[in-house]
This record gives sequence, C-alpha cells and structure tokens, in this order.
Amino acid sequence: MATEIAVFDVDHTITRHSTGRRLIECGRSAGLYGIRDLLRLPRIYLHYRAGTIQMSHLVGTIERLKGHTRDHLEQLARECFDTRVVRDIMPGAMKLIEMHKERGDTVILATSSLDLVIEPIAEMLHVRHVLATKLEFRDGVSTGSLEGLPCFGPVKLRMTEEMIAELGGSLDRTTFYSDSHLDEPLLRAVARPVAVNPDRRLKRIALRNDWEVQEFD
Repeated sequence: MATEIAVFDVDHTITRHSTGRRLIECGRSAGLYGIRDLLRLPRIYLHYRAGTIQMSHLVGTIERLKGHTRDHLEQLARECFDTRVVRDIMPGAMKLIEMHKERGDTVILATSSLDLVIEPIAEMLHVRHVLATKLEFRDGVSTGSLEGLPCFGPVKLRMTEEMIAELGGSLDRTTFYSDSHLDEPLLRAVARPVAVNPDRRLKRIALRNDWEVQEFD
C-alpha cells in the first residue's frame, strides 16, 4: 500500500548546498550582508552539522533583514533561486518527489530555512505544503526577528504532526527524508525514516536502527 505522506527536508536533502548560505551570498551582492557575514558561514555550518547550532549563531543574519520590505526580500529570494539555488537541486531528489506524487502521496517540505527561499523551490517542484522558519513582517516590513519558533528539531516534529493531522494523515503512514541527525525526533516518529546523504552521526543512527539510506547527487 502506498505511503500517504512524504515529508522532505530541504538543505542537503533536496539541494546540494544550504539555501541560507545561498541567500547570504545573494544578499552580499545586493548589499544586505557584508564580508564578515560570508566569513561566518563555515563556522555556522560546522555548528549545524555538529548539532550545536544556537539561535545566537543566526541572530545577526536575521537582523540584517530588518527594515526591508517583503516585496524586496521576496524579489531577492526569487533572484537567488533563479541564479543559484535551482542549480543546487539534485535530480535524484526531484525524481523521488515525482514518484511520490505519481503514487498519489501528499508531499510536504519541512525545513529550518526561511520560507522566503523555500517557496520558489516548492513552486518549481509543484509542492503545495511547506513548513519553514518564518521571517516576521509588520506592515509589510521585516522586523529583523522570526515569527514564532524556527522549524527545527522538536518544533519541526510538532509542526509536521499538526500539518499531517490537518491533511487527514498520520505519522504511522508517513515517510520522512533527511540528511541531518538534528531531525532525529521526526525520523523516529514516522513509519518510514530515510537518511539521505546523511551526516556521520545520522548514518550511525540509521545503521543502528536499520533505517534506509539513500545517496543523491
């Protein structure tokens, strides 16, 4: 029987590189970010892969967006997608998403990345349901803060469970694809956890629990 829900992480699961990194690179060209922000990226990435990432590592990145209109940032995100992110999308991930849709499964993207950079990806993949970290706007202008909590770890699990329930599904009929051990709460909660291009810690967890492992390029 076909799985009813297929949930995909995005960074390093669908895309080869971090969408947040791409946004900062494009923001640098647009004058939103400086050279110091670019130099901080490797350290942030190492904290992320090690599971020691804290919101304090990301505060400066988010604050740089304060005062910019939603229209401006959405345009920047679209240009970033067109010039960089689209080339990062892995053909293997695209084929897998298409396979799920052809089987009649509902596909959800669930990521800690900002919704601004994820929406163009969802549009390209024809995926209607997206869970992402949201940038806060007031009167159409960024406050430099987040709206609610980031879609990360246990919060991602809760948000995904709530969306699946709204769609009439359940976690025991759900597949989740992720590259990161930080998604372990959701991976353990679903019927079929799949480690995609897993980091070292997730690969150990997957092998220990006899989870499926896939490698995309």
